[in-house]
Amino acid sequence: MTIWICTGCGLEHPDSVVPPEHCVFDRGAVTDEERGDLGPHGSWTTHEELAGRPYEIRHRDHGRGVHSLRREPVLGIGQWSFLVQTPRGNLLWDPPVFVDDQVAGLVRALGGVAVIASSHPHMFAAQVSWSHAFGRVPVLVNALDEEWVARPDPVLELWTGHAEPLPGVELVHVGGHMRGSAVARTADGTLLVGDTIAGSLDPGWVSFQRNVPRRVPLSAAAVRRIVERLEPYEYDRLYTLGGNTVDRDAKQIVRASATRHIRWVSGEFDHLI
Repeated sequence: MTIWICTGCGLEHPDSVVPPEHCVFDRGAVTDEERGDLGPHGSWTTHEELAGRPYEIRHRDHGRGVHSLRREPVLGIGQWSFLVQTPRGNLLWDPPVFVDDQVAGLVRALGGVAVIASSHPHMFAAQVSWSHAFGRVPVLVNALDEEWVARPDPVLELWTGHAEPLPGVELVHVGGHMRGSAVARTADGTLLVGDTIAGSLDPGWVSFQRNVPRRVPLSAAAVRRIVERLEPYEYDRLYTLGGNTVDRDAKQIVRASATRHIRWVSGEFDHLI
């Protein structure tokens, strides 16, 4: 039996003799609702095949116990995955799409993994294989996104609203990009957002996307909800899965970006077009 990995998104699918008919995110023609849409999809590969391809691991130390890593050449979405170090174990956030001795060795050198979580279903990736590689640690999945779990396993634990998987590390459900979209906040005020909040070419600006591949923006109401749900939490840094970094004044930048986004999509400046 084989664990099959979609090259379009990097998501693991269950053990089977032959590949699945299609990826869980490939549901045919895209509807107006665009639930789970990632655009054109790829083919199938395996962890063994990926381990045999030449690649490098880029590793960034952001300080304050936050590290990020990415496989190059990229696979699937090509996200940056994050490891948050704490005295009670480490959080692996938006896990890499593959596991082999090289990448697992790097993670072990940084202290291993105590718990795994993702910003949204496109980042579920090889979450179960990562859990198994580190002693079957818990994998937290927001209950609103359970339908997108392609590889069920007893290590999966559902959560809603707010969770604290490690002392001082919080998961906060804010919605937006997908129903269960969430962020992770570290004890020192670093916010890991996946693409629940997206980066931009301007390091002093963030964006809010309903559909990232097609650049469809979120509505004013959805952006307002995201900012309101984050308001009780203090944070000064923000990192996205695309590699964008906001290294200071992150909360003020999120507020200001949201305010302007809401004004634009509400039509306030349509008379200038």
